Amino acid sequence: MLIERGLETFEKALVSLDDKLDIISKKITVRAIGGFVMLYNGVTDHGYTIDIDSLTVEYDQDVKQLIKDVGRELDIDEDWLNNDCASLEGFLNDLATDINWIKPEYSFKNIEFYIADYIGMVKSKSKAIHDGGLVPRKTDKKDLLLLLKMENINTIEDINQDSRFIFIKEKYERTYEFLNDMERW
Repeated sequence: MLIERGLETFEKALVSLDDKLDIISKKITVRAIGGFVMLYNGVTDHGYTIDIDSLTVEYDQDVKQLIKDVGRELDIDEDWLNNDCASLEGFLNDLATDINWIKPEYSFKNIEFYIADYIGMVKSKSKAIHDGGLVPRKTDKKDLLLLLKMENINTIEDINQDSRFIFIKEKYERTYEFLNDMERW
């Protein structure tokens, strides 16, 4: 059973992974999207997630094993850091290159860590809704609405009038239809 955890748990996991990577002289890149980034930015109504989703190429077996080891040690899911979303069509090759990546206030020796900026999060949630995601998830819709509300975008007219969000209409038709079907969110 997957158990949601708070930001502090994943920060501890990253520190532990960084230490373990040092022992085997490996370096990795993490380009975080999803629930972790929302937690980092204080954009959530519950304060938990099950993992850190990274838009990066697949990690090698040694790194995957360290991720599992950290998961076991901290009693979190063994796949607490994963790049499953990177395997979805258009996520790694298209979306990852279309996001502005921010270096958060973490200091790691062996992890080059980035988080998606605000518009990048809107793009990733819009694409997830448009494509249907890994599984049909209501959380993507809920998260997108929370992100839009942060900028006082509450109707489809607001999206149509704000050039920062026109990509939803132009690129993610099913997401635009979802928002258009709502009178106000």
